[in-house]
Amino acid sequence: MVMSSDPVTTKSSRRSFLRNAAIVGAGVSAVSLLGSLAAPQARAAAAAYAHPGLLHTSAGIAALRTRTSATTGPWASGWNAVKANARSQAGRSARPVAALNTGGTGANYSQLLDDAHTAYQNALLWQLTGNTAHANTARDILNAWSQTLTSISGQPEIGQTAGIYGFVLANAAEIVRDHAGFDVQRFGTMLTSVLYPASDAYLAAPLDSCTPRYATNWELSHIASVLAIGLFCDDTAKVDRATTLITATPRIMNLVPYVWDGGHSDRYSVTGLGLLAVICEMAWSQGRDLYASHGNRLLAASEEVARFELEPSETPTLGTWGTSATSPAWAIIHDHYVTRRGLSAPHTTTLADRARAEGGGFDQLGLGAFAYTL
Repeated sequence: MVMSSDPVTTKSSRRSFLRNAAIVGAGVSAVSLLGSLAAPQARAAAAAYAHPGLLHTSAGIAALRTRTSATTGPWASGWNAVKANARSQAGRSARPVAALNTGGTGANYSQLLDDAHTAYQNALLWQLTGNTAHANTARDILNAWSQTLTSISGQPEIGQTAGIYGFVLANAAEIVRDHAGFDVQRFGTMLTSVLYPASDAYLAAPLDSCTPRYATNWELSHIASVLAIGLFCDDTAKVDRATTLITATPRIMNLVPYVWDGGHSDRYSVTGLGLLAVICEMAWSQGRDLYASHGNRLLAASEEVARFELEPSETPTLGTWGTSATSPAWAIIHDHYVTRRGLSAPHTTTLADRARAEGGGFDQLGLGAFAYTL
């Protein structure tokens, strides 16, 4: 469902915002490089989606490319972090398995975890440097997994990891989908026949079932996977399903930031923020504004969790086992609400500034200082 109205009160309407967005960049500190400043016009349901069109669009990649020569500010340190990260090195080999076990005896999920992020980072570096060795590395890793992987199992971790793998792999593949030798059709088949069923089963389970409600984060990871797979495969039914789960399910949005396990570790709350931000950004790339859903719930949640990071003694509702002050989530949230929309988010802004040059993520696609901000 394309959102036709924006519940946020701003100085200008959404229409004037889209018209004027191109002139905003000169005076701001964090402009998205995931996509263009304005969301592209939404496409008719029967039409193919724009590619690349998940976290990175053609316009976003072009803007990002101009920052690779930066010598000051967060861009230089962010770019150095991208290049220095171990998973950004060309020539790394894939370690595919036929049967992926996400938990318990025989768990081998770390192999896909590592390969998926390696493919994503090399794909992005190819676009930024023009070095085809990076493209070949990403292509070969993705081809190896689509040729090998046939099943996924493991309880209870399949509740989250299957979703994370889906959106990370789809984002990596989206960047190299036109590179010579990449088997787009076979990769899409792997996404829809191996990974999607796990997300489908999780999201379709009854509300009173224990398993599908382990954590809001798990639910969000599956929504992210369904959306990414739908966009990559030009499957409008999957895209509509994912976006409707956000716009028409207040329960999901209202539990952010108070996710399961948020009572003992703030990291889980930040993971939820990051997953929801990924969902919103991918939809934005195709002209769907989920950021504004439920009265800018993501912004409110981000400010609440960020306030805890900065003033833990003043926010007793979140736990203290661990924090995520350097998460890439802060960059993408700050970019949209502060830079694109001109809204106030002081706590999120502080943490976005602190998180510059973070070196990558696993539950989230990392390298936010360079990949998400300008």
